[in-house]
Amino acid sequence: MNLGILYPLMIIGLGAIMSFQPLVNVQLAKHVSSPIWVSFVSFVVGAVILLVVGLAMNNGKFMEVEIKALKWWMILSGFLGATYVTAAIYFVPVVGVATMTSLTVAGSFATAAFLSHYGILADAPHPISLQKAIGMVMLAVSVVVIVKAK
Repeated sequence: MNLGILYPLMIIGLGAIMSFQPLVNVQLAKHVSSPIWVSFVSFVVGAVILLVVGLAMNNGKFMEVEIKALKWWMILSGFLGATYVTAAIYFVPVVGVATMTSLTVAGSFATAAFLSHYGILADAPHPISLQKAIGMVMLAVSVVVIVKAK
């Protein structure tokens, strides 16, 4: 199969996972004392799976880290992920997964376009083209339609 087709299909599958995760966590929250602990369970399970897969893919060798090259903000990824997962547990029961996901995608796309345009945390900038700007407007209209739908 052509990678030009395979990668987008795989990424669409990741989008599907993004919709399932908060729903699964909301169900788990019915059996765990707090959304914070639900996120904790989610991240512990994920960490254990990543440890096992990482060891399996690297012949049992644990990761190597260049400590001196790290900057303090490079480890914020875990905080960002935990914030999203925990917030979704609170918001999905209130607004629904379609609204939550559409607003998440809109926020993600707008931020990504800005970061990409200026090359923030990237090797090179990728300016916002007319096509991207049109896509952003279309996405914004779609989000408004989804959020206003009852």
